[in-house]
Amino acid sequence: MSVDEAVRHHAAARPDNVAFVGPALTLTWRELDKAADRTAALLARHGAGPGDRVGWLGQNDIGHPVTLLGAWRRRAAHVGLNWRLPVAGLRAAAESVALTHLIAGAEFADVARQIMPEGAYTVLDQEAPAWPDLPVAGVLAPRPGDLAVVYFTSGTTGTPKAVGLTHRAVNCAIPNADVHHFRPGSRLLIVPPAFHAAGGTWVQYGLAVGATHVFTADATPAGLVRALVEHEITHVILVPTLMRAILGRLGEEPVPLPRLEHVGYGASSISRALLTEAIEALGCEFSQVYGMTEAGGGVCFLAAEDHVLDGEHAGRLASAGRPGRGVELSVRDLVTGAEVPRGEPGELWFRGPSVADGYLNDEEATRRVFVDGWLNTRDVGYVDADGYLYVQGRSDDMIVTGGENVHPAEVENVIAQMPEVADCAVYAVPDEHWGQMVCASVVLRAPHAGPDDIRDHCRRHLAGYKVPKLIRIVSDLPRTAAGKIFRLRLVEETAGEAAGS
Repeated sequence: MSVDEAVRHHAAARPDNVAFVGPALTLTWRELDKAADRTAALLARHGAGPGDRVGWLGQNDIGHPVTLLGAWRRRAAHVGLNWRLPVAGLRAAAESVALTHLIAGAEFADVARQIMPEGAYTVLDQEAPAWPDLPVAGVLAPRPGDLAVVYFTSGTTGTPKAVGLTHRAVNCAIPNADVHHFRPGSRLLIVPPAFHAAGGTWVQYGLAVGATHVFTADATPAGLVRALVEHEITHVILVPTLMRAILGRLGEEPVPLPRLEHVGYGASSISRALLTEAIEALGCEFSQVYGMTEAGGGVCFLAAEDHVLDGEHAGRLASAGRPGRGVELSVRDLVTGAEVPRGEPGELWFRGPSVADGYLNDEEATRRVFVDGWLNTRDVGYVDADGYLYVQGRSDDMIVTGGENVHPAEVENVIAQMPEVADCAVYAVPDEHWGQMVCASVVLRAPHAGPDDIRDHCRRHLAGYKVPKLIRIVSDLPRTAAGKIFRLRLVEETAGEAAGS
């Protein structure tokens, strides 16, 4: 079954089971199915149909799945908009994908008026939703080749680009949900923004399997712990920074999490120390997802059975796992483009049914990244003899200092080994003498450590040219909504300091 067909099935087979729990409203599967049909009728009334793009502007809430399914039932694509952007950024995003209609949460009513013309937006009041009173008309069945979802890349190094995925691509990604051991009785806490691929994919997984989805308005560590307890969450997806924050909260105020079965994590690298601490503290299954928006979510997965702390395979914790179903991985020489032998590093290319065909309305970027059906991730890594992928960094993040190549991820992993370090990012700024200077911004959990301590630690574990020449102690690291480090902002913040150092 497609995801949309699965929703119809759950509405018939378990109509009174809860499908979504939001901050202000709960929907059963029957109610979700009816709300989706009535949203399709609303869109039909406004002239939105096959090939159009329908946006949702709101936080993680019930409006997201209702808009998603409603758009699909008009054979239109659902566009996730980052509500954290300024009005100008949202307007540019809407224009870049030719947004036809926008459904917005009540708190974004003024923004909707500024980015869409009159009659091209609907404000959804979660306390009294607009959809129940609409007669159902104009409901269509989505087709495999229709554009299903549009995500914007996180824009960590530049301008976000729009990625369109067909229903075929979305449905082909669903079997990869098996790595998380979902079942109809699972209760999923959706923490990442649903307008990005990580949160959006988990919603689609849950729709397919018939799980209960929980959205929370309080994404603070205390709020997330409270949601885990009060909603008896069985599955949660976290970025490493949130994982660390939740562990810190549980350390301050221990509470049992007896229903928690599985933690999925990804979006950025994780230190062995943090992962070990989480496995020991939470006592549940863990799985890692390595992916990107252009691939429709995950392409490699480190399964629960690979999360072992001791024994001959304990080193696999440092890997990103193995390719998912139907996914091909090619490791290629950065200069010649030829495939390299196993064990040798190179640029990572993927091909599979869930991979996008390109960027919307950006032929130049598409030509650079999508080649002959393959996706060039611009990540660098290698595959071991057992087929496990180890990601070392990005080819376009590569630091060239004094003619030597430095992978930021390698230096970050070394710095993260220090018990005093909570988080870190390594990057380059221009330097007249070296070409590029290796820099690090570090968040400390123990205030008695300093730049000299970190530099001495690096010298014991790294070649001299890889040791950061400038180390900044900061209170936190700038991150995108998807949890990825915003390196461009770090470079901008650091450039002045580097020039005077």
